Amino acid sequence: MYAKLKYVILTILIAGVGFGTFSYLKFTDYGNDYLNFTQSEYLLPTILIGLIIVFFFLPRSLKTKNRILTFSALGISVINLILCLNLTLNYFSIKRTSKLLVEYKNLNCEQMDKRFEKDLKNDELKYFSFGLVGSGNLTNNLKNYNVENFDLGCLIDNNLLCYNEFIKEHLKENENIEITQLIE
Repeated sequence: MYAKLKYVILTILIAGVGFGTFSYLKFTDYGNDYLNFTQSEYLLPTILIGLIIVFFFLPRSLKTKNRILTFSALGISVINLILCLNLTLNYFSIKRTSKLLVEYKNLNCEQMDKRFEKDLKNDELKYFSFGLVGSGNLTNNLKNYNVENFDLGCLIDNNLLCYNEFIKEHLKENENIEITQLIE
């Protein structure tokens, strides 16, 4: 049992270290603006702990069939994998949002009309909300109407406002609801 478990732990740790290294390298390209304090503080130590377990403890200690060490290593490796996989998925989410915003900001109002029709056909509607404080209620309420909300902060983009007007008209005509009612 311990020999098989050793290979499971090694596989999980190597996957976690791989995801963690990928995330660390990609997020340092962007700077720490995209990582919250907890993630940035614990990412590198998590990777190092995983590497230390892989290279120093597992090969020797599992031969002695020590249950506590084995299951501790398994628990640490699973936590390492979950944290690093979460960061990797977070990176791809940020990358998707950045790509989408660049695409939409480069369209003028006439092109936004075509893009809105395409999004409506593909059921990929978006709403770009602006302001200092984002509204969780708006995000949750828009999900009920299959509209993805993007909280963009204080910088207002006229092209995105044009797209928002199409969304407002769509919600009013098809759902009989004003966007202001969804904020509350």
